[in-house]
Amino acid sequence: MNLPNRLTTIRFLLAIPFIIFLQESESGKYELIFRMIALAIFIVASLTDFFDGYIARKYNLITDFGKIMDPLADKILVISALVIFVQLNYIPGWMSIVVLAREFLISGIRIMAAAKGEIIAAGNLGKYKTTSQMIVVIIALIIGPVSVNILGLDFTVTELLMLIPVILTIWSGWEYTFKAKHYFIG
Repeated sequence: MNLPNRLTTIRFLLAIPFIIFLQESESGKYELIFRMIALAIFIVASLTDFFDGYIARKYNLITDFGKIMDPLADKILVISALVIFVQLNYIPGWMSIVVLAREFLISGIRIMAAAKGEIIAAGNLGKYKTTSQMIVVIIALIIGPVSVNILGLDFTVTELLMLIPVILTIWSGWEYTFKAKHYFIG
């Protein structure tokens, strides 16, 4: 297994302690400490995403494993955060559902492509979407559940920031679907 693929595997593994510490961050006594540990784990995991892609492209170490598992590792890490953010009232459930639905759709398209012997790597818009999601997760972990009132309506700062990744999620999902429309025909 080459270095980029090892970094992807590490990201998968880091999702487990990230989930545990983020989940426990609302347990009371050690809330801030657990949230900061979750933040540190998430930052390290996000950096593995940057470096595995950089190294794979620079040294021509791109593999089918990386094309498939790198985006999957990102999905597990980000979706874990978003699901727990719903539970912690950082974001409304619909935002998490939009992201989940897009990821299931794209995974289905990738499975259809794989059945035909093709691999669909992540596109630029999908990478921007993932990056924006990771940035929002990091900001949310730093600031916590901060609320703002806009025109008499209460929102969390995370909810407002998540509008950017949600828009990119919808846009990139449409782009993937449009480019892969031939998989849906016969």
